[in-house]
Formats: sequence, C-alpha cells, structure tokens
Amino acid sequence: MREVSKMAVGNLVVNGLRDLSKGVIIVLSGGPFDWTNPPEVLGRMDTVISEVNADPFVVANTGGQGLMFKLLVDQQTNHIHQARWRDLCDNPKLVTATPLILVGHSNGGAAVIDLARWLHDQGSVVDFVFTADSVFTLDDNGDCYKVPANVNLNLNSHTIPTPLWVVLPFPFGQENHQESDGSLDGILNIGLPFQEPGALAHRDCFYDLAGGDSTSPSSYKYPELIRDSVLAVLKGATNDEVIQMAQQYLQVLADDVNISIDIESAAFKTTLQPVGSAAGSQTPRIGNASVAAMREAMNNLERVRLSAS
Repeated sequence: MREVSKMAVGNLVVNGLRDLSKGVIIVLSGGPFDWTNPPEVLGRMDTVISEVNADPFVVANTGGQGLMFKLLVDQQTNHIHQARWRDLCDNPKLVTATPLILVGHSNGGAAVIDLARWLHDQGSVVDFVFTADSVFTLDDNGDCYKVPANVNLNLNSHTIPTPLWVVLPFPFGQENHQESDGSLDGILNIGLPFQEPGALAHRDCFYDLAGGDSTSPSSYKYPELIRDSVLAVLKGATNDEVIQMAQQYLQVLADDVNISIDIESAAFKTTLQPVGSAAGSQTPRIGNASVAAMREAMNNLERVRLSAS
C-alpha cells in the first residue's frame, strides 16, 4: 500500500489531552442474523474497535480502559448485530456517552441512523457516524438515508452498480443527506463503483475501507479509513480535516483498485481518478434509470429476506 499522509495524530489536540473516559464506540453488523455476514467483515469490525482502543492517545485519555463497547450484558463480540439496536437504548451510559462513535454496515448502517435518531430525541450528541452501504431494516424509525441533526459528522460509503453487479445482485445503499433540510452539511458521500458482483461490492464498501485483506500481521492492503477517521475525531480533528484525510485515503484506494470514486460534501463534488487514467474517463457504470429499478427490486427482496428471519 502506498503511504498516505495520516492526519489522525495527537498534534490535532491541544496539549494532547482530551477526556475520553465516558466515550463509547458501537459497531453494528448487517443481515437478518449476525452469522449471515461475511466472517472477514465481522472480524474487521471487532479489530477496528480493538485497534482504536489500543491507540496510545485513547489509552492515555481513558485511564487505560479504552472506549466502552460492550453495552449488552450477553454481548460476546466487540460488534453488535443490528437487530439489537433498541436493546442498546436500555443502557443509560449510551445517553451520557461523550464522545460517541457509531459505525454500521448494510442493515447495520441503517440501524446506527435509527440509534442516532433515538439519541436525538434524548438530547444526546453523536460525534461521528460511519455508514457503509446502508440497507433499511424492518425496525427503522425513519428514513435511513436522512441523518439527524445531532450527528456532527457522517462519512457514508455506498455501492455504485457496475455491469459486473448483475453476476451476484445484492441490495445496495445510496447517498445520505441531512434530515432537517436535505443538505450535505457534515456529510461526505463516497460512491464506490467496484468492478465486482453485487454481493462482493456490498461487502467491500465496509471491508476495503477498513483496510481490505491483511498483507502481514500488522498491516492491510488498503488505507484504514474507518479506523483512522474514528481516531481523528477522537483526537479533536475538525470535520474539514477528517474529510480532507478521507479524500487522501480514497485517492490511494482509487489508485490501488483502479476505479474512479465519486465523493461529495457540502463544499465540493468530485471524482477521484486512478493515477494514469485518461482525463475524463470513468469506471463503467449502470445507467441511473436501471439503478433505480434494480434498487426497487432488491429492496423488495430484502423485505422478504428480513421478514423470513
């Protein structure tokens, strides 16, 4: 992996001090059951939490305890299955958490928005949300692509279907917007046109942004955007700094995977072209009208799949 300039460093914090002792991090998996998720995704979810809590800054500013992540009495893994998002609301430490980090993939992406919306009603702030190819659940308390006003920053990855998507079609997400006014304030949308069958593209909207395959016991194939954006927020980075870091990481991913990545925030809209590609070229994609029809068909199948569980 080519080196990227990492902004998730202690010098973003005045005197290197920030009270994280009441901090909470929650990572929600998708699917009708936890075991239906790809094992490499579940493993990386648990690793993201472990690596965040092993960071020297987090260790120093939590008294060695790390951020709290086990909020359910019967929780066996670092991550939590999306169907249990309402159970999390029974833990009073969630409402008083500061800072609060929420990460979710697939139905888990929808569930973290549901959880953030519930926390909004409690008057709680969510410092950072990372949603990866969100797909609705049958227990949503609103539109899972509308971010409530209590979320300070949301990075949102989503699949852009390519011709290979039809080899193994699968539900896929879309752009997020502010619930209050439809704007992109505090949101970075990341469109990923992976040249892969749909199920793999859906997986990689989380997995590749968490580093992808391991190349050694201590490193991954791609930049660790999910982990490092969490750390940047914990270390006091501004929204603009986190978005700038994300843009740098995504350019490396575009180069390594050889795809053109669409990114859009309130301040800019651009396509990151892989190094060496012709000016104005773009990864092959399926037309917008076809995408809308595919999304509707996949959503209907997803309702059936979730209902059967």
